[in-house]
Amino acid sequence: MSSTRVPKVEDFLKKEISQIISSQVRDPRYKFLNIVDVKCSTDLGVATVFYTIIDGDISDAPDFKSLEKFASMVRSKLSKFMQIRRVPKLTFKYDKSLERYNNIDALLNSLSD
Repeated sequence: MSSTRVPKVEDFLKKEISQIISSQVRDPRYKFLNIVDVKCSTDLGVATVFYTIIDGDISDAPDFKSLEKFASMVRSKLSKFMQIRRVPKLTFKYDKSLERYNNIDALLNSLSD
């Protein structure tokens, strides 16, 4: 397997999942999902989709069960046009890096004052 295949699939998934959310999803709970990153396993069997909430926090995020159903719906939409034998199983994880950045920034600002 080529060493550039996994990053190409990750970039493709990130772009296409964002596109599906913005154009095909009607449920308002998912309209504010911002796809930050996608990490695939080396065999492309599983893809972890890291997301944040636009203008919100984790309390605004959909619950785990609804995200599982949403992941299967997105996976089925991807399978219709993705040129790959097996579309990776999608799992969604909330990305806390922005919150950590804001906390560190606030601490640094409070030290400088």
